[in-house]
Amino acid sequence: MTIKQVTQFLEQKFPLYLQEDFDNCGVQCGDVRQEITGAMICFEMSEQVIDEAIAEGCNLVISHHPLILKRGINKIVPTDRVGAMICKALAHNMVLYSMHTNIDSGEGGGNDVFAEKLELQHVKVLEPHKGLYRKLVVFVPKENAEALKSALFEVGCGVQGNYDSCGYTVHGQGQFRPLEGANPHIGEENRLEHVEEERIEMIYPTGLQRAVVQTIYEHHPYEEPAFDLLPLENESRTIGLGRIGELPKAMPVSEFLEYLKDKLGFEHCRYAGDATKMIRKVALCGGGGSSFIDLAIASGADAYVSGDFKYHDFFKSHSGTLLVDIGHYEGEFFIKNIIHHQIKENFANFAALISKMEKVEVKYL
Repeated sequence: MTIKQVTQFLEQKFPLYLQEDFDNCGVQCGDVRQEITGAMICFEMSEQVIDEAIAEGCNLVISHHPLILKRGINKIVPTDRVGAMICKALAHNMVLYSMHTNIDSGEGGGNDVFAEKLELQHVKVLEPHKGLYRKLVVFVPKENAEALKSALFEVGCGVQGNYDSCGYTVHGQGQFRPLEGANPHIGEENRLEHVEEERIEMIYPTGLQRAVVQTIYEHHPYEEPAFDLLPLENESRTIGLGRIGELPKAMPVSEFLEYLKDKLGFEHCRYAGDATKMIRKVALCGGGGSSFIDLAIASGADAYVSGDFKYHDFFKSHSGTLLVDIGHYEGEFFIKNIIHHQIKENFANFAALISKMEKVEVKYL
């Protein structure tokens, strides 16, 4: 089994097109065509983790945070932190791979598990993905409609939530006249033709557009197939950053903070807001979610839990929403377990390990 087969499986579950514009999910370095010997899973890439992977015979290291962001790096040298990791990985024929905001946003990903840990009910996405889907409208002869639909479903069209092979078909009549130099599938040069056709409609993820167009040209019988690619305003109900839901019961602030500590296993947090209010409706975002404070407030959350708040962010608690900064790592450390579970449950011919050498960089006194 190759490393590419493993990463392709992970990308079916958490597609790369779900990542934010600034992000760089996927392969960071290395040749995915080689046979996999084992996978080491970590939160953050480090030389210690790479050394551990080498010792355990793993040639794939999967981290949550990318080693290289979209802005890139100017040089790769062993005297630089990032360069040293890349050099060591390549010297040992390793692949470094990251699953960041694609697994944050995806169904069953970081924010969903965060909400599960807090036992939130009636959970919704806090910041749904916009522009995630487009609609394909394509016209095809009736006798070729099923074959084309099957090919489009195979490439990823027609998936809506827990349903696939979704589409809509209308029967009609198309017309065209082949001009000089045409090579028509139906009809003759300079003769107007009328054909029984099907109008097929289905949605597809925007990130698959190139594959969708290629599929049309490969499987449509016409020399010049007619089709439309339409932008949609629909927001996803299940994919996006952050979540909002209700606790099993309302609780005072002091009890809520202890509840967070118990469920997430941290010892310290920062917070601001009315300490006398009751907390029931909770918004959250794993990692650094300060940019969603206003959205959490507007959604009517009694509390918003995330990380990386700045000093002045806490003044927004005057709106009535309790703001709780539990730290960046504390809100998404469990993503390692999500990745490990996906690999272990679906692959039995190589070892998948969670790093034991990884250490949290930030210390508290």
